[in-house]
Amino acid sequence: MSVLEKIFAAGKAIQAGESLKDPAAWKNKQQLMNALTIILGVVPTFIDIDLAEADINAISYGVATGVAVVNLYLTAATSTKVGLPGKRNGG
Repeated sequence: MSVLEKIFAAGKAIQAGESLKDPAAWKNKQQLMNALTIILGVVPTFIDIDLAEADINAISYGVATGVAVVNLYLTAATSTKVGLPGKRNGG
């Protein structure tokens, strides 16, 4: 499968009624990402990091934003019940 075909398939997966080939595997990865994000957000509280609090917050917010975007995609792409409207036949 070419890169362009993968991109097309990824876009199609977020249309309502479509889904990735193995939704359960992707849901498990999504849950793992959520757990790791929580752990990464808590770790700076317990260890001494030589960064300003504002820098730590900026990094944490950046990571959380990235994970949120991936979660939004995976939520749509692993369910046939939600997603963007698909193309209609004939129009």
